[in-house]
Amino acid sequence: MSKAPEDEAYWNLVDEFIQRANEACDDADPSAVSAALLQASARFSAFVVAASSLDRKEFTEEMDSSLQFLTTQYREHLRADLEDYRENYKVYIAKERPESDDD
Repeated sequence: MSKAPEDEAYWNLVDEFIQRANEACDDADPSAVSAALLQASARFSAFVVAASSLDRKEFTEEMDSSLQFLTTQYREHLRADLEDYRENYKVYIAKERPESDDD
């Protein structure tokens, strides 16, 4: 997992995952795609934490702090993206819908 979000490789991966999710929406409801991404992220993050541990004891000791770190990261990313969509709603979403009086 990249520690530097400004890293080009990191953003290329983000874009690749989003592109695949968008493609999946051709055959599945976006809510199901979102839920699948969330499950995949959780499963992969659990793997990364376990694989980074020296042994089961260390893994067990690190579970709570890893959970706190990962959920905080998710919340921060989600908050930033929700704010971005709020600020750019007309660019990202409203252009595909009939005119609305909401700003």
